[in-house]
Amino acid sequence: MSCPVRVAICGGGLAGASLMHALLKFSHLDVHIFESASAFKEAGMAIGVTRNALAALDLIGPSAAQCLERAGAVPMQGVCFLLAQGERQGEIIDEDDEKNLGKRLTSIVHRAAFLRELLADVPPQNMHTSKKLDRIDRKSNGCITLYFGDGTIHECDILIGADGIHSTVRKLILGDDPAASPRNTGGWIIMTLQPYADAQASIGDIINTGNPREYVWIGYDTCLMHNLLSDGQLVQFVIGSHDNEAELSDHWDRTVSGEEIKKLFQDWPPHLSKAVNEVR
Repeated sequence: MSCPVRVAICGGGLAGASLMHALLKFSHLDVHIFESASAFKEAGMAIGVTRNALAALDLIGPSAAQCLERAGAVPMQGVCFLLAQGERQGEIIDEDDEKNLGKRLTSIVHRAAFLRELLADVPPQNMHTSKKLDRIDRKSNGCITLYFGDGTIHECDILIGADGIHSTVRKLILGDDPAASPRNTGGWIIMTLQPYADAQASIGDIINTGNPREYVWIGYDTCLMHNLLSDGQLVQFVIGSHDNEAELSDHWDRTVSGEEIKKLFQDWPPHLSKAVNEVR
């Protein structure tokens, strides 16, 4: 009997967990997943699993879509873009409807809930935390040795980097190549989750579990997005803008004051300004 192919996945977020879930069913693979943090957890609020991503989950198999469902994902029946400022305030500038298209659009799911479901059936001995990758060594026979900050090593035949925008794996493989480093676009966002009843009281009946839709309001260098998740129990609000000084810089975190937010969204319709104040 031939030896299994040894696969190491560096990065325990949704990308790494999805791949782990997909490969686990193949008996000829020995797959291990490594996370630099002390636990497998997701930062941030919710994500939209769009049409292509939903198709990718289908290719993994029924279990992946079941993970999405168990995580409380809410399929959006439509996505609508509206103007929040100017003479055409309130006008729809683009819209997609699932029924009219005959295709799925996007499903909104909490990151942490989806991650938990994807990793639920992974054997504990194949999951490794507190594993910060320091360096790799590739031998002539194709074997790859991973060296971690805690002094442990792991040998594999295939190394897959799923360790995010500041990927250590990418830097170790590409070195000083510009493609190894992300570029800052200057955009920033703030996300918050609110109970359904509170969000509906803030922004109105446009938030409706019977007709779940994602709305994106566009202003002058500002935007507001809201959608539903967790089986309709929660509403995610996302506000965003752009910082010219941060563009192409190495500053990846930004503190935004309440006064700055108030100024950016001051000319928005009252019900939307109220929603922005809730985010603050």
